[in-house]
Amino acid sequence: MEILNLEKGIFFQMGKGQNWRVVHPDMGAEQITLNHSKHDAGHEFPQHTHGNTEDVFVILDGGVSVRQGEIYTPVNAGDAVFVPAGEVHGTVNTTDKQARLISFQAPPDMALYRGERNVTPNQRPKPQSGHISSVQISSISKGGPIFGKPGNWRSVVSKDRGAKQLALNYIEMNSGMSFDRQAAKSEEIYVLATGKAEVHSDDGDYSLEKNDVIFLKPGDNISLSCHGSEQLFLIHCWAQPK
Repeated sequence: MEILNLEKGIFFQMGKGQNWRVVHPDMGAEQITLNHSKHDAGHEFPQHTHGNTEDVFVILDGGVSVRQGEIYTPVNAGDAVFVPAGEVHGTVNTTDKQARLISFQAPPDMALYRGERNVTPNQRPKPQSGHISSVQISSISKGGPIFGKPGNWRSVVSKDRGAKQLALNYIEMNSGMSFDRQAAKSEEIYVLATGKAEVHSDDGDYSLEKNDVIFLKPGDNISLSCHGSEQLFLIHCWAQPK
């Protein structure tokens, strides 16, 4: 298990926005990645594809438009966008405020970090004429309910919705609530969107707060509890075991 932070990633260039890789192969991840982005008004994360990699991104603050060719679809804080493998996509901040996003890919797309997706406008891929998009947009708080869990758990991206490589849940917990995560079968990531948490693991005990990240490898066990009076919001993403 590793404890990381969204604000302490490694910078990579993609368009004019600020982008950091937080969980990635160079720090030991083999199945999944996590990126953190901040885009000012007018900044574009250029259109690209991820080959055989699935992508899901969550808007934490502000809003952007998902771009596919000349089609722009607005998404706002609290929305998740699932992008199947091979689907052309990008984002443009068409608002007057900064947008902040996190994104997950499985399996890792190293071409993104090498700069191979950051090409000139005339080299960027575009959807074919008449293409029907398979990108899915949903509110993370309105995903399918997961029963038997403490607080409010929602399934946002899953095999039931067509995902093959990754899955994503949204979790809300109130003070004093806790859960145990036993022996993860694949790599998993928890991002603290708001609130504070106490985490107990074989590696030690940790006090976490907003923007902290938990990266679990197969076999890792943790116990996590909501700490303090503020409600805890978690984004949980993992690679689908084969």
